[in-house]
Amino acid sequence: MQLVNLGLGCIAFALLLFFIDSNTTPVNQLTVWISIIALIGMVFYTISYIYQFFDYEKIETYDRGSITILEEGILIDHKVLVQYAAIEYFSLHIDAYYEQRINMAMRTPTEQKSLGLKNTISFKTETGKLTRYFKLENKLRKELLEQILLNLVTTNKFSRLDAKRAIKLIPERFRTHGRYKEFVIQQIKAGRINCTEGLLLHGYSSDAEAKTLRSKYCN
Repeated sequence: MQLVNLGLGCIAFALLLFFIDSNTTPVNQLTVWISIIALIGMVFYTISYIYQFFDYEKIETYDRGSITILEEGILIDHKVLVQYAAIEYFSLHIDAYYEQRINMAMRTPTEQKSLGLKNTISFKTETGKLTRYFKLENKLRKELLEQILLNLVTTNKFSRLDAKRAIKLIPERFRTHGRYKEFVIQQIKAGRINCTEGLLLHGYSSDAEAKTLRSKYCN
């Protein structure tokens, strides 16, 4: 980031000198210096742009144990198994996997590679609440975790969760899939979520489709 600012500073200074030189008699006396300063600015900016492809985010971490998502529950530190049926609150946030590019929306040399450590899992039972960060090694692991989450939700493992919260746990990329839509319809028919909210989560392409879904599942 310092190289970016230095490069932009040199370019801005060169432009300022160009403006002064163009409006001072005799004109064009600083052309060589302006070119050198502008060139230095471009070099710094280019270096910073290349550097971003090798730059990782800076995070201080320490190991607090392990969390394993199993078919029957969540295993903490290879010792304590928390049954899904006991969980009354659950949240899983996927930030990025290892080496995934981050800060890309800026479109400037501030992009970095993620260490994959800012992902969080949090859940609560009658005995307490636990929140931890976890590492995602690669894109395949991320997609596998999303698939596991889809399976857990659509097979009603989180039986104590509010239906709307459970539906929103399903990753965005699955929300046009038949399995997702079938699960939402199940929640509407079971009365676990009201019709209007359910249809909004289900999604529809037109008012006519919404009317058809309402008449079919909301009576």
